[in-house]
Amino acid sequence: MRTLISNAFVADGETISTEPKDLLIEGGLIAAITSARGVGVRSDIHRLDADGRLLSPGFIDTHAHADHAPLLAEDDTSKILQGVTTEINGNCGFSLAPVTQDHLADYDSLVERIFPPRQSAWRSFPEYVEALKHGEFVTNFLSLIGHNTIRIAAMGSENRTPNRVEMTRMEALVDEALDMGVAGLSTGLIYPPGVFSSAEEILRLARRLPPDAVYASHMRNESRFLADSVQETLSIAKAAGVRCHISHLKMADRHSPGKLAGVLDGLSSERAQGVRVSQDIYPYTAASTMLSALLPPWMHDGGSSQLFDRLQSAEIVDTARRHIADPKSTFENYGRQAGWERVVVASTASHRFEGESVASIAHRMDADPVVAVATILREEELKATMIVHAMDEPDVRAALRDPFTTIGTDGLPVGTGGHPHPRGYGTFPRVLEHYVKDEAVIPLAEAVRRMTSLPAEIFGLERRGRIKVGHIADLVLFDPAGVKDNATFDQPTLPPLGIDDVFVGGEHVVDNGTWTGRRAGKYVKIDH
Repeated sequence: MRTLISNAFVADGETISTEPKDLLIEGGLIAAITSARGVGVRSDIHRLDADGRLLSPGFIDTHAHADHAPLLAEDDTSKILQGVTTEINGNCGFSLAPVTQDHLADYDSLVERIFPPRQSAWRSFPEYVEALKHGEFVTNFLSLIGHNTIRIAAMGSENRTPNRVEMTRMEALVDEALDMGVAGLSTGLIYPPGVFSSAEEILRLARRLPPDAVYASHMRNESRFLADSVQETLSIAKAAGVRCHISHLKMADRHSPGKLAGVLDGLSSERAQGVRVSQDIYPYTAASTMLSALLPPWMHDGGSSQLFDRLQSAEIVDTARRHIADPKSTFENYGRQAGWERVVVASTASHRFEGESVASIAHRMDADPVVAVATILREEELKATMIVHAMDEPDVRAALRDPFTTIGTDGLPVGTGGHPHPRGYGTFPRVLEHYVKDEAVIPLAEAVRRMTSLPAEIFGLERRGRIKVGHIADLVLFDPAGVKDNATFDQPTLPPLGIDDVFVGGEHVVDNGTWTGRRAGKYVKIDH
């Protein structure tokens, strides 16, 4: 059955048509684009009247953590109901493969701080992809290979330089993932074990990438030392000869508002000199990650078992408290950057503490906030996430205005319950409603470009991200005036309104705002 979407204004990934159009879908592709009423009524064509709404390429989430979503029995509709048809996974140094038997405990204990517990039936990246394909994809699935994961696979979680054999093993694991079509390499340099790695180690791995691949980084610091971290990231990408993509660019320090503009100016200067650098943001002033990221890096040396042992020691916890309180500390110090009243527990294994700030929990315990954090992590066996209100609204707007900013949810994986960050369910509608319609921070056509053609270009997604004849029919139909983001910090999993119809590969998967239950996504392989 062919489908005709009639009488739609078309946002093709660059501009918006001034007159309504008809678009014909055939064989999963865009077969024709004509003036409205250009295709006659035929019995073999299913017609969807857009009634003057906007037809856009399907949105591309450039920073996702849905690495396990195809394996879930329950459909993860958090993205598809936002109009997202493709997700870039494997971010922040975390991919779900490879896994080695020698370091399986290190792998399990780290990923289970973020992902719902499950048995990994795979070891290599090709085996992981095969396992995904035995599930089904709600959205199209493109991945990066995560540095944290390959470092654990090669050498565990120790704070040291890899030896020659381990470095060669990591390089081979990158090559293996590239053969499976990953878009590039990601790092998460505030997390163990990436926090222990040098720029030289990362460069060795980035040099395995072909020139069209991406080096994407959750940098070492997004606060006091943001500019230094940007320079390290750029230096690695330039020396490796690959694209540079900065993950969730922000100034995550309430003591340093307004300083992101200078960083953005520096990135513009780099582009003027021919450097291929881009970034993504989520449209909120709060971040979210694992609760254990509040601790100094040395606490994580040796992996989760060592961390858990250190949390048992009042003396060691007190040393950590002093390091966190030290204004000269150089690690990503969320407790100091945001203030304990702005650090809120999002989810825990037992669902205790959820929705409450660390300051409030510490008050109830009659304890120092760091002692309270240690108690939560011990009692929850490290399985806890947090929301950190550390950013400044003008910085979010400044980043959104930059023409090389794409949009990413950075939503933590579904399935852990609790009170997750609303970005996982509301990012794209929030941009359209709040920053386009209400605040006019960027025009509608530009917002669509940032969600579609720009990320497709950065990550090498051929025949996606634009509305053109011959392109894959990943499409979203919506009323720009009627889009409403319902996800809040109090009710973070409410789906939006106004994202009416979504097509993935020509399949009508969201019909009048309702998920049809059809998983039509694909594993996307980049041919470098």
